Amino acid sequence: MGKFAMNDREPPATGIRFTVGRDRSGRWIVNDAQGKVGGLFTDRASAVHFAMFESDHIPGAVWCQPRRLSAASRVAGRA
Repeated sequence: MGKFAMNDREPPATGIRFTVGRDRSGRWIVNDAQGKVGGLFTDRASAVHFAMFESDHIPGAVWCQPRRLSAASRVAGRA
């Protein structure tokens, strides 16, 4: 991991802006905690790059979900 590491084990108590995970179809999903921005991506690197860029590379702002995200999570904008 580089200078701006993301958390892929446990979510921090505060400060998560984006959650990165996969849906049942294998697409990578980025959800904004505020439900304002997000997207579907074909690979993890692109999803993480988007989330890191959108969060101004703030440490702890991006969390990789260890399990698949549901369709309800995508629509509601939460993991």
